Amino acid sequence: MAMRWPGLAARVLSDGPSIVWRGPLRGFQMEYQVLVHWPWLANPNTPHVFILDPQIRPRPGGRFEDIPHLNFDSSNPVDSALCLFDPDDGEWNSTMLIADTTVPWASEWLHHYELWHFDGVWRGPNAPGPISVGEMRQADELTDA
Repeated sequence: MAMRWPGLAARVLSDGPSIVWRGPLRGFQMEYQVLVHWPWLANPNTPHVFILDPQIRPRPGGRFEDIPHLNFDSSNPVDSALCLFDPDDGEWNSTMLIADTTVPWASEWLHHYELWHFDGVWRGPNAPGPISVGEMRQADELTDA
């Protein structure tokens, strides 16, 4: 990680144990402070990326749950992790280097997030189905009606 992303400082945590990297990551026009958390002994042991500063936010007049591709934390939406891959489809596994996968994917997510803020169109890759929790809830409401 230090060779590819020298600005990300590592720290080992005793909660699991896990490792975190914290530092700057660039989107399209802005730099963000991010936290990459990897609980390597957990099951599942997938890494998560959190945006610390500036915090992610919905589009003007929108809801937080409408932000595309988040692992949505309904109790504290600002603490939602980025949804960068589908672990059930094997898009990431513990043999892959986080520096070569997760961190570049997070930078790409930020790029698409900034463009989404501009015009409301998510240009990044999508898994089948809704791209946000808000879309998922709307689809559920339509099927329940």
